[in-house]
Amino acid sequence: MRYVVERNSLICGLFTVLLFTAYFCGMFFGESFWLTLTLVIGIAGLVIGAILTRNTRVFGLPSWQTNPFHFSLVMTVFYFIAQYISFFFHEWSHSTAAFLTGKTHVEPLDIDYGHGWTFSGCHAINQSIYPEWIEHGQNTTAAIIAIAGPMMNVFLAVIALILLTRERVRSSLLLFSLLFWFALHNLGQLWSYIPQRSVWHEGGDIYFFEWATGLSPWAVTVAGTILIIAGFILVFVYLLPALTASLRPALLGLAGLFVLGWFAVFIRYGLGPLVEMVDAWVLTNPQAWFAPFDLAVGIIIAWLSIREIKRKYDKNPWLKLREDT
Repeated sequence: MRYVVERNSLICGLFTVLLFTAYFCGMFFGESFWLTLTLVIGIAGLVIGAILTRNTRVFGLPSWQTNPFHFSLVMTVFYFIAQYISFFFHEWSHSTAAFLTGKTHVEPLDIDYGHGWTFSGCHAINQSIYPEWIEHGQNTTAAIIAIAGPMMNVFLAVIALILLTRERVRSSLLLFSLLFWFALHNLGQLWSYIPQRSVWHEGGDIYFFEWATGLSPWAVTVAGTILIIAGFILVFVYLLPALTASLRPALLGLAGLFVLGWFAVFIRYGLGPLVEMVDAWVLTNPQAWFAPFDLAVGIIIAWLSIREIKRKYDKNPWLKLREDT
């Protein structure tokens, strides 16, 4: 027996891959004309496909669940809404803390938004100012402003995870999907700081918070890493299988959800910052050790997640099958 992959799903998958390949390449290597063109082609292909197949649906179910183009568009929109809410709220928390402590009189939303569709270089506080504050004895102020961003991600992740335990929330598949991406992105943001920028790296919010407060970097790193990995287990091993069992996506949709979520956390947030941080990829450089650690955690999480998705699928199969000929 083989799983059926329909033509519309393959075409939709192609445009979705183009969109996200261009986006992630732009994030990692910088924007270019060809990446922008590829991104536009991916978006245009999904939108045109959604219009041309607007009447393709399964009776009794909303089109966004059964039409691959509609499904991909909804998940893509939710992905970026969740990502940029978590990103901008992180930065606005820094600027709000600076405003409330009197370190700046600029409105909290008036930050440097970077440039381009990746918002490259976007930041609220120039990190070169933290050492100056600390050296002048303004440790408490520096600590509050530095930790404000990560604590906002903690707050948003916890709220999303709490809401996702509610049956009323999970009964609305649109809300379930949006909050899933919301929890994932906020945990991913934290993973980009702990452990990779909480030890062995002189820079970043967590580093300046540790310096200002005198907290042990290893204590923060060990406790933070354990809590973040616990969050990943909740998201990938419990919530993602529950979401897929409720959405009942086609084969490519199921694979796409898993790959996008995994790639976002362990490549985009996990390995991405290392490109700028690590000067030499040698064993004597402890910063480089995070790469195999990140991938090891990712592989274990992936195995646990796939096993749980398969277990739920075996209880209630939904993919179309056909006999081999």
